[in-house]
Amino acid sequence: MKVEVNVSPEVKEPYAVLHAGELTAEISELAKEIADFGNEKGKILGNVDERMVVIDPEEICLIRVENEKVFVVTGKETYRVGKRMYELLELLGKNFMQVSKSAAINLNFLQSVEPSFNGIMLLRLKNGEKEYISRKYVPQLKKYLGL
Repeated sequence: MKVEVNVSPEVKEPYAVLHAGELTAEISELAKEIADFGNEKGKILGNVDERMVVIDPEEICLIRVENEKVFVVTGKETYRVGKRMYELLELLGKNFMQVSKSAAINLNFLQSVEPSFNGIMLLRLKNGEKEYISRKYVPQLKKYLGL
């Protein structure tokens, strides 16, 4: 991809213009990243033992939905959060991928992928957590892994 940067003292606020032959998913993602650049992404607050804790997004390895409640799992603790899973995925960005209707993982924590029954695969994370990826999300994982 060709990149051009023009610096001009007349420009008061930086802006970006993308030129493309067609609107692809990659171009859309790039435009979103540029638009979000420098914006405060917000804090992720979790509840555990009647305490409210600020969670570092880099520590999150897994997001689970159980009984319509959303939980964030780190290497140390599981927190109940007040956001929906799709809101967390938007907030957390491209390192997170939904793997089933009720779970998403941080791809930086992915350790191994094992075939399981009926086309479902078992994902093992570096912190010992396990999660199944349903067939619907396997193509996205294969693309991430370069398969």
